[in-house]
Amino acid sequence: MKNIISFLILFSVIINAQTIKNTPDLFSPGSIKSFADYLFCQHDYLRAIEEYKRYLGDARSDTVEFKIGEAYAKMGYYSEAAKTYSDIQSQSSIGKYARLNYLKSLFQTNDFKLYRSSFNKLNLTEDTTYYREALSLYNFSFLLSAKDLPGEDLFLKPFTGSDREKLSEFYKYKSGLPHKSPVAAAIFSAIIPGAGKFYTEDYADGVVAFIATAALSYIAYTDFRADHKFRAWLFTGLAAGFYAGNIYGSAASAQLFNVKIDFDFVQNLKSYLEKVNYFVPIINFCR
Repeated sequence: MKNIISFLILFSVIINAQTIKNTPDLFSPGSIKSFADYLFCQHDYLRAIEEYKRYLGDARSDTVEFKIGEAYAKMGYYSEAAKTYSDIQSQSSIGKYARLNYLKSLFQTNDFKLYRSSFNKLNLTEDTTYYREALSLYNFSFLLSAKDLPGEDLFLKPFTGSDREKLSEFYKYKSGLPHKSPVAAAIFSAIIPGAGKFYTEDYADGVVAFIATAALSYIAYTDFRADHKFRAWLFTGLAAGFYAGNIYGSAASAQLFNVKIDFDFVQNLKSYLEKVNYFVPIINFCR
């Protein structure tokens, strides 16, 4: 009986030892990287970054560095993403693509002056990998900034096919944005109350301004004729207030119109950029 018990104990020890031997080390660099990859593909980018950095404490990998940059960019931390991409050696297998994503992240910070400066410092040439994509963002940045546009042929140079057609439309629209003049709106309303609002396509307010000013002026006029001086001067003051307010409101309406035009244009540009992934090819790490 004792021999049987001893045999079972020995057998159990051997089985447990074999199980422990076959169990992967959860804290090995390979396991940490596998877990980080899982988090990355589950869009848990913050924890993925933490695990990738743990992995880099024991190993060196430009691809892992790149994934950290991707994770930062996915979370909207574009400055951190740009810094991470910039640390990757351009000679590595993913180096040229990292440089392009570095420029993309700079672009996404909306500091277009910095983007153009950084682009120029790289001294890229036409035979450089991803030169056309980087130049596309460089030229596109002029659409999103207040600077004058370059010539149309120069602007459209990096674009081809449907991209060229779409960018030509954006270029022409940017060249002649349908802004309204606040001064013109004020003058129109000074001549005919509400006319400035019609000019800025704020038709409802234009009608209200015209009717209110005209009605108050008419009441004041009839009160003067009826020798009701107090009421006449009261309505004269109200009419003058509406008249002045209508002039100021027309100028403000023109400014708001222009803000909306600019905002809608920028939103259309950004939607297009998202659609084409900022002209940057996509690497799918989660197949």
